[in-house]
Amino acid sequence: MKITRLYLKIFFAFVAVLVAAEAVVFGFVLSMKMHPPFFRDSLERVMVIDMLVERELADAPTTPDAVNSRIKPLLDVLAAGFHGDIWLTDDRGAPVSASFDGPPPDVEDDLVSVNLKAPEGVRFFLVENREFRSVYLDSEISLHDGTAMTVHVLYAKRPPREEEWFLKGLILLTCLGALFIIPVSQRITRPILKLAETAERLGQGDFSRRVEEKGHDEVAVLARKFNRMAGRLEKMVLSGRELTAQLSHELRSPLARMRISLQMIMERAESGQGADNTKLLTGMRDEIEHMDELIGRMLDLSKLDLREPPPRTDSVDVAGLLRELLGHYRPMIDRRSIHIEADLAEAPRLLCQAINLRSLMDNVLGNAIKYTGDQGMVALWLRLEGTTLLVRISNSHAPLSEEELTAMFIPFHRLGRGSETGSGLGLATAQRIVTMHDGSIEASNGHLPDGGECLTITITLPLS
Repeated sequence: MKITRLYLKIFFAFVAVLVAAEAVVFGFVLSMKMHPPFFRDSLERVMVIDMLVERELADAPTTPDAVNSRIKPLLDVLAAGFHGDIWLTDDRGAPVSASFDGPPPDVEDDLVSVNLKAPEGVRFFLVENREFRSVYLDSEISLHDGTAMTVHVLYAKRPPREEEWFLKGLILLTCLGALFIIPVSQRITRPILKLAETAERLGQGDFSRRVEEKGHDEVAVLARKFNRMAGRLEKMVLSGRELTAQLSHELRSPLARMRISLQMIMERAESGQGADNTKLLTGMRDEIEHMDELIGRMLDLSKLDLREPPPRTDSVDVAGLLRELLGHYRPMIDRRSIHIEADLAEAPRLLCQAINLRSLMDNVLGNAIKYTGDQGMVALWLRLEGTTLLVRISNSHAPLSEEELTAMFIPFHRLGRGSETGSGLGLATAQRIVTMHDGSIEASNGHLPDGGECLTITITLPLS
């Protein structure tokens, strides 16, 4: 068995708490604020002795000789049973009968008063001297003819010291606790050690490792939070790798075209034909702008993956937002004679992150207008179903296969139809934003109000 540092910390903390508790309890006992059970037992015993003596002398003469002859056998039995000395004195203090031979012990100067609630007529004292420590009690009784006598009880031998037994018991408890803490600490440290091992593997690049989530205690909470962190790290790293690979592929084509253009410019310059390079330079400028846009869109997409979903503190009228975006695209719509069909029902305002929601609708609506041919149609539809907002944006388009409908949400994926160019990141960004708002987005084939075939993007967003 390996003794871990955490076990030692738990053990010493346990011992410190136990010692502090023992010191407090033992201090109370020694200060007489907490009395040992023996004190209460002594009071009960003297009450029993009083009752038995009174009963034994109930019908006997009360002369000293008669009392002694009648009561001495009883005192001997009680003294032997209670492990003490018992004697009886008259109202003048003269001994009448005793369980021992000789004069009564002289303990008057060694008596220490104890603040203990006792029955009327009973006094309780501690006897403290260099030879022994004991307890002394005396109790007044009245015989059948009114004769007053006093019963004296002295525990001449050292009585059991409950505080010592209590201390020994606590020491034994401490030792047993130290042994029992070993499996308890192992139960605590085992998941922590596994967590440390998994964190080490995570640091080495193995993002698939997770720890067991068992129970509802603090260690289980730590395990759940660690697994969520590992999942986010895995998503971030894989997304970064994916975006890096895809970006490398996307940038290779414009860089190759720029390299060819630059080579042609250099060849023309060497042959003295450098005056006619405007078209090549314009093409290179367009390629640079395209790459700059591509990198910007990729950074925006990466930010959505790298951060926690922002709080939904904004309230947006989705129908109003769609009408506003249609106004922004109006010049393109009019130039290409695109017909707009908008069926936007009134709905409660959506609790969301306004900037991201605007980007979502702008990406989807912009794609629909951008990839609609001249004199085509774009249809917008908005409804409230229960507590969910349903948005459909359709545009004239030939039917797509199921693979293409799914793949269009993959970063940098483009359908490859038509003359329009794009980054291939619009729908991927839209999907990330919808997921951040606990919604869903999907693409499907359908029909427009005029009966033409179309591509439909359906977005569902919970109101809160």
